Amino acid sequence: MTQNDKPKQPLPTLTPVSITTANATGVKPTTKLNGALAPAKHSVGLPGLHARLRNPNVAQGSDPNTKPNRLALILDCSGSMSGSKIQSLRDACVSFIQSCNFSDTALALEPFSTRECEAQRVPLSCFEPFLTTTVQMLTSHGSTPMAEAMDFVLQTYSLTRAVLVSDGQPDSEESVYEVASRYREASLPCDCVHIGDSTDGEACLRKVAEMTGGQYIKFTDITSFSRSFKYLTPAFYGQLTSGGVTAAQLGAKEIK
Repeated sequence: MTQNDKPKQPLPTLTPVSITTANATGVKPTTKLNGALAPAKHSVGLPGLHARLRNPNVAQGSDPNTKPNRLALILDCSGSMSGSKIQSLRDACVSFIQSCNFSDTALALEPFSTRECEAQRVPLSCFEPFLTTTVQMLTSHGSTPMAEAMDFVLQTYSLTRAVLVSDGQPDSEESVYEVASRYREASLPCDCVHIGDSTDGEACLRKVAEMTGGQYIKFTDITSFSRSFKYLTPAFYGQLTSGGVTAAQLGAKEIK
């Protein structure tokens, strides 16, 4: 028998195995054929990735509701926050998130302006990449329904503290005070940060902080706000409340 007459061995069977690979824009399913990656016919974009990660128990493997520090960031994304302010808000929130120790801290995100903002709402989570990705996508448009955002986090989560950021007057100041009175009844402090040169809304945020037992900080320099917002995280909060840092050191106009 010659070499050419030898029986041919059957080719191995290629068994498709579904795997997932991530890139900067989202997640694309791929098929793995004996070590080779081939793009699948369908892909899942960033909204699909967000939908998968919205359950923090699955994403992180721990229950954020059991963490000793449970905070909600209530973020003004109204039209007046456009331009440099919304970018400073993104930068400040990224710094805030990166300064948290998620072994003992969980964060919820509550941006407010129009109903479209609800798509960027994040329940209490310990998953830093998801939180960071979400705040980097914040945009500014619409009005300032501050009271509704404050009420939602109060009614929905078991929080130890809330942090409210705004640059102006809420749609209804009286409604904000009504919700703040319920924060006080629940012994839930609401720290308030007012940013920008305008004084609109300063008195409202100062009163909310006073009513609830929270801190009030005024930043006219939004770059300083981006850098110093982390002092409201549990890791730095003691320095703020004890007077260990001054307004000048934070680049703030006022701390109260």
